Amino acid sequence: MIPMIFGKLSAWLSAFERFLLKFLIAALTLSVLMNVLLRMVGITIAWADEIGVYTMILSGFVGASLMLRARIDPAVLLLHEFMSSKGRRILHALVSALATVFGIILCYLCVRWFDPVEIAKAGFDATAFQAATFNFIYTDQTPVMAVPAFLFYLVIPFFAVAITIHALTNLFEDFGWLERPEDPAGLAMDVVQ
Repeated sequence: MIPMIFGKLSAWLSAFERFLLKFLIAALTLSVLMNVLLRMVGITIAWADEIGVYTMILSGFVGASLMLRARIDPAVLLLHEFMSSKGRRILHALVSALATVFGIILCYLCVRWFDPVEIAKAGFDATAFQAATFNFIYTDQTPVMAVPAFLFYLVIPFFAVAITIHALTNLFEDFGWLERPEDPAGLAMDVVQ
């Protein structure tokens, strides 16, 4: 029962991540092209560079989560070539277990970093929260756009939850509790023919 829930959750999350990744790559492309074209006529838009940097960072986190689900980590794939079938299964289970532990630890660290209990105690007043905890996450701003930086930092808890779900799903498949789909991350759907 639990493995099936994680399998469905991972499939839904993969679909959402593919959509989000397409959006981020489109935003990156448009911001860079717009800035290049406007610079040709002597107009510089500083925030376009900042948007480009942040969309690249966000897409890196989202893409890494999809790679974990699809098991297309280049370093592990190279190691597979030198191992027997049983060795590969053990390696898959080991990588899935380590990724699960990493995801759980990252979730815990995100809760400590964002500290939702203390910000609620402070009445969602960032200045009072900052004074009580010496945690400046809610008062940091991006350099050019002056947008609260924590909005971009939210990708880290998203990444932590996503890799935990994907790694647990991979682990359930490694143990044989769940059947592994042909294309678990749905990446073949996005290939242009």
